[in-house]
Amino acid sequence: MKTKVYLYRHPNYDDSTIIDNLNYIFNDTKVLDNLNENSKVFVKLNLLGPFEPSQACTTHPVILDLVLSILTKRISPENIIVGDNPAIRDQLVVLKKTKLLDVIKKYGVKILNQTDYLVITCNNPNKFKEFEVSKEIVQNDLIINLPKVKTHSLAYITCAEKNFFGLIYGLNKSAWHTRAPNPNEFGQAINDLFSAFLDSRNGKPILSIADGILGLEGEGPGAGGIPKNGEILLASLDPVSLDRVAVEVMGLDYKRSFINTIANERKIGNGELNDIEIVGKEIKDFDDIKFLAPKDSLSNVGLRILRIKALKGFLLEHPKINKDKCIRCGECTRICPQKTMVIKKGKYPSLKVRNCIRCWCCAEVCPQNAISKSKRPLIGRIVLK
Repeated sequence: MKTKVYLYRHPNYDDSTIIDNLNYIFNDTKVLDNLNENSKVFVKLNLLGPFEPSQACTTHPVILDLVLSILTKRISPENIIVGDNPAIRDQLVVLKKTKLLDVIKKYGVKILNQTDYLVITCNNPNKFKEFEVSKEIVQNDLIINLPKVKTHSLAYITCAEKNFFGLIYGLNKSAWHTRAPNPNEFGQAINDLFSAFLDSRNGKPILSIADGILGLEGEGPGAGGIPKNGEILLASLDPVSLDRVAVEVMGLDYKRSFINTIANERKIGNGELNDIEIVGKEIKDFDDIKFLAPKDSLSNVGLRILRIKALKGFLLEHPKINKDKCIRCGECTRICPQKTMVIKKGKYPSLKVRNCIRCWCCAEVCPQNAISKSKRPLIGRIVLK
């Protein structure tokens, strides 16, 4: 049986047909059919950081509002939990800045308790077997996953599957970049985590609804990206299938979307277009919508070459501080997993280039878009072409 991916086009968030399509998705997937008012539902947001909705870095409040309007007709608000584990800032601070807290208060639902954890296990790991994750994201009857459609300086795109990196608490995420310091290892780690998450679910449904009505292109997923009127809304019970369609709709190169290609190779979800049934619009209906790819994204050959850690410094670009934009807040130094980005009181951040693993966490969390990529060294442009 083919996996369904729902694909719709909406020009903006005022489009009255968004709720009609969401209702159709919930009805057709039947995810609410076996639930009652006492069932537990978790709504997984993308809370990358304290960004305005117009910056397209986080779940848009209109999408959360419409989803909660559907859920609260069936489920008691006290049994619906909403949240994520932001990379740096307190969850409540991020919810306020993103205007999502207003929606949460409107419906009277609960916010994720970030202090309760459990360990989930991957039954067939490539590299990592155990993960400490937020308990409430795992232990429920239904998960509604609300990622943004964005490009990503490291992962090429970030959408449904990678949004589950938010299972792991804030600063612990950066530690995973140290444990998996090259792109291929990081891709395997994300798939080990997602596989462990699926194992923990015991068949309980996950419905992903990805919003690219206003997406992000270029050097995403944070303020370095450029908001894009993508007009895209996707949904699926399989995050891997959703991401496979998303990269095509974005007009990007599937072979460079290594988290998804690894998932497909490992048979974690379904990443084969021929085995996906697209409901609604067709991919060709978005031919006029082309997302700008991250600069100097890596090919499959480049990913293999960079398994040799010593080559990174010679082949890859590194983070560069724009002192005209930098406000010396120190967010980049707090997230840096290798502690190669440092700041002294009253000074601008500085980087120990030799020790940088190019995870781009610093650029993700910078609120001022003050961190960009340096020019790739000539030998890197030749070898990684």
